Amino acid sequence: MPPRAIPGLVCMANVQEGRDAKKLRAMAEAASSIPRAWLLRVFSDRTFHRSGFCLAGAPDAVGNAAIALSRRAAEYIDLTSSERAEDKYEDVGSHVGESAHHHVGAVDLLPFHPIGAATMEDAAEVARRVSKTLGEEMGLSVLTYGHAHPTRRSLVQLRKQTSFFKRGPHALHASSHAVSSEVKPDFGPEVPDQRRGITVCGATGYVLNFNIALETTDLQEAMQIAKAIRGSNTGGLPGVESMAYEHAGPDGSRLVEVACNLREPSSQEGGQASVLERVTDLARAKGIRILHSYCTNPTPEELESWWTSDKSSSQTWEWRVPPGEENFDKS
Repeated sequence: MPPRAIPGLVCMANVQEGRDAKKLRAMAEAASSIPRAWLLRVFSDRTFHRSGFCLAGAPDAVGNAAIALSRRAAEYIDLTSSERAEDKYEDVGSHVGESAHHHVGAVDLLPFHPIGAATMEDAAEVARRVSKTLGEEMGLSVLTYGHAHPTRRSLVQLRKQTSFFKRGPHALHASSHAVSSEVKPDFGPEVPDQRRGITVCGATGYVLNFNIALETTDLQEAMQIAKAIRGSNTGGLPGVESMAYEHAGPDGSRLVEVACNLREPSSQEGGQASVLERVTDLARAKGIRILHSYCTNPTPEELESWWTSDKSSSQTWEWRVPPGEENFDKS
């Protein structure tokens, strides 16, 4: 049967751990132990203390791999631990609480996307099954979105109803910013365990994570650029969700990034090239140079190439980091 006629899923599982290589390897081993599911890439960001695991394969297998990964992550990650709170990322001279990526959970995000002959309902069915397992068997509070939820609420809409945007740079350890949600979890405890937080799980079209580093430390300038390209704003690019963050640069320097979710990555206006061109023009008008750009997950073209290739059970996964963090010890 031609690969395009075979249903499959992709899941880019995001966990709030980006510095402990042994823990990350254990999570990778758990995910890659599931037959008919492949771990394609791990992307670890030490500045944000966050990693993304790209899983792909048969729908049920990808769901099982996401569950296996989540079990290991929930075992290792404690959002309230004093060690985590007092940890310091010396390379950027920044406290974890000032550099961690926005989040609400140890297993923060489990998005499922159809590939090959799979339908969106296939992705939604697996997302709901995974959510049920995490809630009932692991005791995690789980919120669903996209086609996995009856209202098809968006990820951005859901995050605005949680403490996601309050639990990030400069706010992580404030007592008023405990993990919370204005809406009742779809699965698991109604009151989330603060150690493991809330997991958000859904089914949508593929989303490409694309970051652009600017040669400036002015976060306000970057925020203006991010706002200008945001698809929800007048004059923005279609399907683009964007924010601005401080990040580590080469040799321990600091810079700012425009971080984008591209919801229409294969379109002409909402793809990488158009986004980079627009950001370059906006930055140039402010006298700011683009340093580099990178994706944290595979592009649609890379996924298509993998899906139509011969797959080996012995296929090894790749481990990537952002530019400037190449000295990360992965042993």
